[in-house]
Amino acid sequence: MSAWFGRVGSPDALPETKPSVWLVTDPSFDEASARHVAAGCEEEGVPLAWDVRSGNSPDLARIACLRSRLEVGVGIDSERRGAIALVSVANVPYLERSAATPGTLRWLGQTAARMSKGEPVMAETH
Repeated sequence: MSAWFGRVGSPDALPETKPSVWLVTDPSFDEASARHVAAGCEEEGVPLAWDVRSGNSPDLARIACLRSRLEVGVGIDSERRGAIALVSVANVPYLERSAATPGTLRWLGQTAARMSKGEPVMAETH
């Protein structure tokens, strides 16, 4: 794996203290799909840490943003719904989308990374 992406607990995981966007997904979410989210983050120069838990996408995104030193997190649930949450926005996700296609997964990663840098969000083109 590259230095841009790692699953918590794996030998090549990013250090949990490294500034990165966090992705928390349902256990059914596979590594190939997580790599699409990571690719979006990498395009923006922001690493992605990945962990697994059960829950709905808004709750998973909230867990992710609270773990992220950049205070931005992505959650994807078993229904392939994606959400981005910010520490600064309590109790509701910043946005929610279907996470059913590789293009949308990449867009979620790119959007989360851009938000972590304070840059404008780009329109979804897929």
